Amino acid sequence: MNKIVLKNLLKSMLILSLIVSSAFGQYTKGNTVVAWSKYKWKDLSKVEGASGADWSEAGDNYFTSRNKVDKLLKSSLMLTHYWSGSSEDVHFVNEFANMEDATLWSGNESGLNKKAWPNADDRKSALSAWNKYFASYHEDLHVFENHVAFRKTAKKKKDSPRKTVLVVTTSYWKRMSDVTDGTTEEREKLMKKYFNKVTMKNDKVISQRVVTHLWSGHVENGLWPVTYIKEFANMADADDTESENKLIDKVFKTDEDKMAYGKYWAGKHDDVGVFYNETWTNK
Repeated sequence: MNKIVLKNLLKSMLILSLIVSSAFGQYTKGNTVVAWSKYKWKDLSKVEGASGADWSEAGDNYFTSRNKVDKLLKSSLMLTHYWSGSSEDVHFVNEFANMEDATLWSGNESGLNKKAWPNADDRKSALSAWNKYFASYHEDLHVFENHVAFRKTAKKKKDSPRKTVLVVTTSYWKRMSDVTDGTTEEREKLMKKYFNKVTMKNDKVISQRVVTHLWSGHVENGLWPVTYIKEFANMADADDTESENKLIDKVFKTDEDKMAYGKYWAGKHDDVGVFYNETWTNK
């Protein structure tokens, strides 16, 4: 999408989001915005000088240089094909403090590149080396509200793997009028209890983002989508439900405890995708 068009679209959507947020009250002060976009790799047979080593070197230079000077981008993920979508798909999940920052960032790529590579020749070389791997394709998939109270941050280690596994699922809050003796305050309290005593204690979960409807998806029959973006070291850890179930039983000891938490959730979920997270690109 043309950057000017995207910038104008973001401004228009920001105004709309303020109106909608006021009506439904879904945006919480202090939360951040996550924008999810999809691109496609070019057929390697059509990329001059393509190789795994060249791709890694070009990407390392691109992300290291830009992340170091990027003041608007709070965090980022680059996701590649594992079990979801096409092998040519590549996703970028970018976090910003607010929509104003997201809008400014989307319209200032040239300025960011000049900061990353002040020398014009270095800048041209770096951008050409990385951009040659991309096809002419861009799709804006989601703009989410990111709930920072439920954010688990990956611990940075010297021996961190260059790839991890990212699992994305969507569960649904019931409409509050359909929850017996339910309140938003109790739901928030129980979710924080789950996060602090289950998610944070589960060493298999490297990181987590919990995002909800802002401009993305739809609300149907009063069910509100809650999307979990969870990072694991490998697929075996992602499949390990036993560790989490043990923690749940420890925290929510009785059936009544479990029902008190479970009453807020509809009995369904959507498996959005399983991706590789290219950790070496992450901010």
